[in-house]
Amino acid sequence: MDYMLISKLHAVFAGIWLINLLTDFLLRGYVITNKNKIGEKKFIHLYLTFANLFGMIGATGILITGIILVMNNPAYGFFSMSSNHWLATKQILMVLLLIILGGFVIPTAKKVRAAIAKDLENQSVISEDGYKNLQKLFKLNMAINVIVLINFLLAITHRLF
Repeated sequence: MDYMLISKLHAVFAGIWLINLLTDFLLRGYVITNKNKIGEKKFIHLYLTFANLFGMIGATGILITGIILVMNNPAYGFFSMSSNHWLATKQILMVLLLIILGGFVIPTAKKVRAAIAKDLENQSVISEDGYKNLQKLFKLNMAINVIVLINFLLAITHRLF
């Protein structure tokens, strides 16, 4: 595979993941502003959809292109702190991120989806338990966004150190 093409795709997927940070912030604001109001379920559904879409595209793309880049560059390796501490740190953070996604975000998002039910037009508000799970999801997504931002900063600054 063409290394430069994969590298550019890696950057595009990183950009998609960074866009998730912005959309998470904006949509979370709409959800909080519309708590217990008509249409709140639509905002929650929109939040879940965007977080899921950008997260899946970004995470999958970064993971696949990152593995290809490491395998095709003899200067890189997996979890090698002695030669590329910045890359090993990024890889460790990616593993942590995948654990957070699989172990916490996905199950919590399923609970939130169940709380908003299938009928988004229904005028009822979601339960307090649904809001507790939504708040938990906000915190988990913020943790993921911080990890993504740290990974991005490590990528763009590693040549400076």
